[in-house]
Amino acid sequence: MTNRLTLQSRYPLRKHELTAGTHHLEIVAPADPDSLLDDPTVEARYKKDQYLPYWPVIWPSSLMLAEHILDGEDSPPLWLANNSTAPPRAIELGCGLGIAGIAAAKRGWHVTFTDYDEEAIAFAAYNASCNNIPAHLVEARPMDWRWPMQAQFEWIIASDVLYERRLHPILLAAMDRLMAPTGVCWISDPRRNSAADFPPTAVEHGFHVATSVLKWTGPAGVNSDADLLILRRARRPAVVSGVAYW
Repeated sequence: MTNRLTLQSRYPLRKHELTAGTHHLEIVAPADPDSLLDDPTVEARYKKDQYLPYWPVIWPSSLMLAEHILDGEDSPPLWLANNSTAPPRAIELGCGLGIAGIAAAKRGWHVTFTDYDEEAIAFAAYNASCNNIPAHLVEARPMDWRWPMQAQFEWIIASDVLYERRLHPILLAAMDRLMAPTGVCWISDPRRNSAADFPPTAVEHGFHVATSVLKWTGPAGVNSDADLLILRRARRPAVVSGVAYW
């Protein structure tokens, strides 16, 4: 885990007291996310890969996904600590500050936080500890979607990752590598124009896509909506080992 002093040495920090449904979340983030745009490391990454640091922002769609994970009727099963078997595994793609992954870990799942930016996963891991997530339920690893890790997960979660159409095929190829045969992916998106092409592209990549609506009431009673995209493999094997959770 990354400690607060390590994070503080690079950025002034701000602690956000947030709610996701009936749950309280404590999220630490850079106090001024826009200041990262002038960071020499970020400038070098932009020249190399058109990379921009979206991770320090608390996006409403991540809170909506966290609320649905924690309180939704179709949420995955709560995994109790006294189970004799290991907890099921989830991965958060583009984790940013780790809000959705923390929600999954609160349900007892082992969560691997991943992001292109190593500083993002440091914040996600630290925020998990701030929310009393046991260390054995957390892994934090940098990951480029072009080179996904060699592991499979029953549950893939992501929020606001469909902002560039050019990344959709790369994301779907990574999901194909990371999703277990019986797995599912939840992606929350605030109805960006760029996301409209994602469902048909996902179908072309061999996924079945369903959509539902997420709603959230933010500060000062401001209401927001987002889409929850639910992806599964379109064709499943006749015999599947392991446990299906949906």
